[in-house]
Amino acid sequence: MPDPASRPGRSRNPGGPKGRSRFRAPGDAQDGPDLVAALRSDLAEMTRRTNERNDYINSVFSSIDEGILAVDPSGRIVLYNPRAEELLGIGPRVFFDPPWGTGQPPSRPDRAPALSRVEEACARVNRTRVPERIELETDGGRHLEARVYPMTSKYRRTVPGNSAAGRPETDRLGSLALVKDITEMRRLESMRKDFVATVSHEFRTPLTLISGFVEMFKSREDLDPADRTRAFEIMEIETERLKRLISELLTLAEMENALPRQRIEEIDPAAALRDIGRSLGEMAERKGQRLELDVDPGGARLRGNEGWFHRAVYNLVENALKFSPPGTRVRLSARRTGEGGVGTLRIRVEDEGPGIPREELGRIFERFYRVEKSRGSGGGGSGLGLALVKDIAAIFGGTVRVESEVGKGSAFTLELPLGSPGQAGSTPGQEGLGNGAGEGP
Repeated sequence: MPDPASRPGRSRNPGGPKGRSRFRAPGDAQDGPDLVAALRSDLAEMTRRTNERNDYINSVFSSIDEGILAVDPSGRIVLYNPRAEELLGIGPRVFFDPPWGTGQPPSRPDRAPALSRVEEACARVNRTRVPERIELETDGGRHLEARVYPMTSKYRRTVPGNSAAGRPETDRLGSLALVKDITEMRRLESMRKDFVATVSHEFRTPLTLISGFVEMFKSREDLDPADRTRAFEIMEIETERLKRLISELLTLAEMENALPRQRIEEIDPAAALRDIGRSLGEMAERKGQRLELDVDPGGARLRGNEGWFHRAVYNLVENALKFSPPGTRVRLSARRTGEGGVGTLRIRVEDEGPGIPREELGRIFERFYRVEKSRGSGGGGSGLGLALVKDIAAIFGGTVRVESEVGKGSAFTLELPLGSPGQAGSTPGQEGLGNGAGEGP
């Protein structure tokens, strides 16, 4: 008996159950409504699968962080994703633009300059089939990088004279532009360059002084003893300044690289603050100042790097002593706020110095920003002390703020969240530096 599947009008569907044909030949008992229902069911399934696949493709396309722009060989934009719309200002109207062929795209006043430049790059790649990379800036100040590649069909090959229209069929589909926002990268590069330039200047100044005095000692053996003593004093001051600058730069690098994550420990703030008081008490005595301690954290404990905590408070107290005149008072106080294991340690450093002008208050936590001129100090600092304080406060999950009035002194308040033993209020090294000193040059 002949194979029923070989009868005219019969179609075999290998994907049906057990490889049997899903459809019946004309004249079978199940013709008519059943066949139409089967066709409708198959069509609905194919539509569902196609929609599902398109949904996945569109979701992936829309989730890519880079802008994607496809241009066909005639120069018409045929595809773009939401990120490209955001970066280049593309709208649906581009789909109705007339093609401009293989030459340069025509000037369109309604086009954003960044989009026009990307289209020009796509036109060149369409002609040369050589990838390009360009950088551009949008009207909004964004810096963009566009990489343009030729697109080739996966299924079509160039076969002369093999198209229905009599034109040679080609595998060229046009060009594809990938657009990336590099604004943040450029900002960080600029910050790095400024930082290197500033650090170089900070090193150059004391080294120039020291080098000058060395040359003077070599060339003048009859130097007056008083001048010699003064020169040694200046050299000592500048050497200490260099040592401090190097130490603070190393601390900044240590924090930014998050090296001491393993050194999270329980900190006794009362003991640490009293130790700072003893360390800086001699400095206060030498300047004829009075350093007062009012430390009562109520048994509070911090979790974090004790060295960083010590450095933050030490910098605040040392600055207060350094920039306050003899005969004045500097007060270091600490109090706990909140109940139980949740709360805040509030540390306050108050001085009776010259104060800080209101217009400078917003910048004193920037790296290398100094206000010695307005504070009347010739002692000189690295300009990193308060930047370190802000960075350390951010790593502990806390804040630092300043109140000051010219002629009446300044008050710095450091607030750090508390954690019970074994429970960190904020894990140092994992919160990053926030804005921290990165706001500075």
